[in-house]
Amino acid sequence: MKRNRMLALFVAVPVCLMLLLPVGLTAAEKPIKWRMQVLWDPGTLPYKIEEKFVDRVRELTNGRLDIKIYAPGSLVPTAQMLDSLQAGMIDMMKQYEGYYIGKMPEVAFTSALPLGFTDTWQFETWFWQLGGVELLRDSYAKLGCYYIAPTIYGQEPIHSKFPVKSIDDFKGKKGRFVGLAGPVMSKLGASVTPLPTAEVYSALEKGVIDFADRGGLAANYDAGLYEVAKYIILPGFHQPTTATCYVANMNAWNKLPKDIQAIVETAAREASAELFQLHLVKGAEALEKFKQKGCEVIYLPESEVKQIRKTAMEVWAEYGAKSEKAQKILESQEQWMKQIGLID
Repeated sequence: MKRNRMLALFVAVPVCLMLLLPVGLTAAEKPIKWRMQVLWDPGTLPYKIEEKFVDRVRELTNGRLDIKIYAPGSLVPTAQMLDSLQAGMIDMMKQYEGYYIGKMPEVAFTSALPLGFTDTWQFETWFWQLGGVELLRDSYAKLGCYYIAPTIYGQEPIHSKFPVKSIDDFKGKKGRFVGLAGPVMSKLGASVTPLPTAEVYSALEKGVIDFADRGGLAANYDAGLYEVAKYIILPGFHQPTTATCYVANMNAWNKLPKDIQAIVETAAREASAELFQLHLVKGAEALEKFKQKGCEVIYLPESEVKQIRKTAMEVWAEYGAKSEKAQKILESQEQWMKQIGLID
């Protein structure tokens, strides 16, 4: 009897351990292969985050989901990624929603709010604790897509070929902005074009634009903007906090096993946390590197920022009036901003 019990124990322990191990591919299975086009150019900090994201998904799924990254414009133009996702031409995208606020007015508030949230945690809390993610999943579901998660980080600076000491200096100049920053800068007198992120360097170099928003300081240093724009304008009033997003084609998403869906969502949130942290650390380092490259950092006076806030809030109201969902999101965000003392 004792011998039989010991034998049963030796058999049971390996079986239990096998049950605790992650599920991998069997000999007959093939990995699910996805194509994901991203927003940022190779070699920049955000692109490296996407490389870590797909590696993490591959690791946690034991190779069952293999996501291949495609650089901006390599499959479809950046501004057409949502259309291509709906059509099933790509399985997933990492996008800045500001590119299609005309198609979905509500995402004007979920990409970046000029003179809005001043810290990443404020925006993050709205997404995950105050209904933002659920509202977006409802919007994207109607388009045949699944909103997975936002990637949220802090302010983006303005890189300029000319010094900016007041808002009057923007008048008559050509700038690159996407999302709500576009109409705000237009109201300040600038001529705005929504170029893809990857085209900002060449546009500044060739004089197509005079100043631009592009990304965080670390990403912009990686892209070499110190070579084509010698002035950095802070604070980043046009995008004090920024959210890009992971979105999947709904049919492709629904074909994934539930555990892989959970892994993708978890890996997406990990990516957001890492980019937020590195945005702070690498951004501070990049600012010093920009100075060493001969760039001048100009901080707009608070009096100028207050004037811009009035213009920004006018634009908030205009875009909130464009759809019922946009108004709902704006009201939700304004309520939260009032609670934390950002607006009266």
